[in-house]
Amino acid sequence: MDQQTQPKKAFEPLEKAQLAMRLVNNPDFEQEIDAYVSGKDYDEHSVNFFKEQIALQQKLQQEGGKLLDTGGQILSLVVNALAKSWQRTGGENNSR
Repeated sequence: MDQQTQPKKAFEPLEKAQLAMRLVNNPDFEQEIDAYVSGKDYDEHSVNFFKEQIALQQKLQQEGGKLLDTGGQILSLVVNALAKSWQRTGGENNSR
């Protein structure tokens, strides 16, 4: 007689969303996930995929922050250049 194994459970979308809200800014997210799934018979592939999703979200946030900072620096340079150009142009018009 073959013994049938029950399929392991996967993360439900609502469960993942609630857990992700706690973990997005947590650098120790893998340990938190491991503690959460411990003894609950979760599918290992599902758990690993969720860890990858959280890691990707953290990476996107970091890169997004860098892009925002770089964009702010570029905008500042452009505004300063325009202001200097305007001052030079305005000064020439006033002397005439």
